[in-house]
Amino acid sequence: MSMASASVSFSHAGLRATLRDETSELHRRVERHPLLSPLLKPGLTHRNYALVLKAFHAFYVSLEPWLQSALQCEWADWGLYQYQCRATLLARDLRDLGYRPTSPPARPLPCESPGELGARGSVMGALYVLEGATQGGSVIAPRVSRELNLSPDFGARYFHLYADQCWDDFLALIATTSLLPYSRRAVLSARQTFLTLQVHLDHWHQVAQRS
Repeated sequence: MSMASASVSFSHAGLRATLRDETSELHRRVERHPLLSPLLKPGLTHRNYALVLKAFHAFYVSLEPWLQSALQCEWADWGLYQYQCRATLLARDLRDLGYRPTSPPARPLPCESPGELGARGSVMGALYVLEGATQGGSVIAPRVSRELNLSPDFGARYFHLYADQCWDDFLALIATTSLLPYSRRAVLSARQTFLTLQVHLDHWHQVAQRS
């Protein structure tokens, strides 16, 4: 399916299905990233886990200022959905492990950021990636708890976000045909959000290989 056809397919399948289909390859690429693979293997170390937290923290620090500002401007009524700041949780997790969170440079990315793509559609596309990624915690959190003895209150706050049901609330928010005009912009934003995340994963994987 081409991006030009996204708004057409939306009327038949819904925005969620369109976003899933248009980002499936980028999604697989992130899921299989070598920095993340230790999370699902025996013998996970605090060092490998901390590198993942650092990558995600840098990603969210670069994205959330735009996202939170856009959330306040684009919808007066978000229904039950409430976005939870990830950078704060990740910073606390890193401190629990004895690491000092650092902020990335003002312009760390070689690719276009979602914040440059527009307004409402960009918000929806970015949130699709962020809330969807959080669902991976249902698999990762138990392993982190078992391998590293971490918990929702110490060292693993971020990966326990999945339990807050924000994904279901977000899906309810976008399940409306009134969002049809924004579908193509949402696809562009979701793709750029995946690419942005991959940039940060690549960087911290290179750090791991050098150290």
